[in-house]
Order: sequence, then structure tokens, then C-alpha cells
Amino acid sequence: MSSGFSYTPPEESVYMKALQVTLKKRGFQKILDCLQNARCSFYVSSSFSRIRWDGLSTVLTFGLPLDDYERLDLSDEDKKELVSVCDSIMPKEAGLDITGIEFSPDIESLGEVNTLKDDLDKIRDRLKQSASKFNLPRDIIEKGNQMAEAYVYLYVVENYIRLFVERVAAEKYGTAYFSSLNIPAAVKRLIANRKAQEAKNQWISVRGGSDLFYMDFKELGIIIQNNWDLFKQYFPDQAWICSKIDELGNCRNLIAHNSVIGDHERDVIRVNFNSIAKQLGLV
Repeated sequence: MSSGFSYTPPEESVYMKALQVTLKKRGFQKILDCLQNARCSFYVSSSFSRIRWDGLSTVLTFGLPLDDYERLDLSDEDKKELVSVCDSIMPKEAGLDITGIEFSPDIESLGEVNTLKDDLDKIRDRLKQSASKFNLPRDIIEKGNQMAEAYVYLYVVENYIRLFVERVAAEKYGTAYFSSLNIPAAVKRLIANRKAQEAKNQWISVRGGSDLFYMDFKELGIIIQNNWDLFKQYFPDQAWICSKIDELGNCRNLIAHNSVIGDHERDVIRVNFNSIAKQLGLV
């Protein structure tokens, strides 16, 4: 990765103000009205954007008050314009390319908090009632169940790999193992950025006591690859485990962005999960 980039997002409140000023100046009044009361947060991925050399793909999430969220009405063209404007005001030296935007209700504006099950039940009922009016696909609940199953597989295997890396490293280096591992500077910056973002968003639960919990699949694969002498006794070869982790990471990215995965991806998750679990003695 380029040493000329900081890979650090700007202050969110300052960025949001700059975005609103830019939207107003360029005449995007409809978009500006939708974001008048919004807050923003950045998710910096570990994947290159392919827009420029060494730029990291970054998703910008807008948290909206509940009333604004329910009234949100942006066309696909509006969203493309918003992505373009968001990327244009991102400091180039940050090395972050805005490749997508997401919208979510601001948790602090929700008032009385329901359980997740309560909310899902309400959504399910509303979907059933509105299906004929809006021509909603009848299989949406079934697909949701399939995605939930895939998520469980990914959650278990990702955390199992984290705990495996932690146990092997701790046996070799002791409780302060993390400082002894060969970790690229770019990965260390991503961990620091995710910790900083989490600290700003107090409503987000802390991920875990180890920096390993601030890494996703591909970064865990990098740790195994960069410290192969430590892990090679557990796997047939480096390509075997790295290719499986990379495939799982691709599937995880689809699920994280609420894309529906097909039979092939579900088979990849299931087969790779079982192969890694069997190799490490889980089954």
C-alpha cells in the first residue's frame, strides 16, 4: 500500500458540514433536504477500490432521524450523484474512495427500544400486508432465512479462526503476542481507524478485548500468511487456507451489504466451513 496515504477518514461532523455546503452549491436541493439532519460514519474496507492505485473502498453511512428516514425518497440517480459528491470532497491524501452509501435510522432518535425480534415481527407483518400493493416478491422471507443461515456459518468460522490465531500466537509469544506478530502497517491503521470510529459511536458494542476482533476474514488471512512459520503445522499448505479464507471473505462482503447470495455462495460457505473445522479438529 502507498505510504503517501493516511487511510484515516476526516472528522465526521466537519465532513458532513462540507458535504451539505457542496450539495447546496451544486444545486442538489432534494438530496440536501434529505440529509439536513443526518450524521455520517465511515466504513473503511480492506479491499482496493480499483478507482486509483492503492485507494481503499469506503462506504459512507448516513444516520437519519426516524421521521426523516421514513420519508427518505432518493432515486438511483440521486444516490449516484451523492456518491460522486461524497467522493469529490474526501481529502485525496486520505487514500479513501467512496464507493457506496447506506442509510440507517439514527438509534438515538428511536425513543422506546423494541427487541430485535419485535421489530422483525412487525416488518414481516407489514411485508405480508403490502405485498399485493407493491408487488413485493413472495420469497423475500425465505431468502432472509437463507441469509440468516449463511450468516451463522460465517460468524462461527470467522470467530473460530480468530480464537485459533490467538491461541497459537499466545502459546508462542505469551499474552503480549500481538506485538510479536508480523502485521502490515496498513492492517494496523485499519484496526486503529475502526477503534476510533467505534469510540465515536458509543451505541456500538465493543468488538472484543483483542485487536483480532477488529479484523475481518481477509486480514486474518494476511496474519496467517505473514506468520506462516507459526501456523504452517496446522494446514496442508499456505494456498489451502488462504484461498478458503479469501472465498469466505468475498461471501461475507455480500452478506454485509444485504446482497442475496445464491446456491453457489452458500455451498462455498458450507464446504469451506466444514473443511477448516475438520482440519483444526472442530468436527
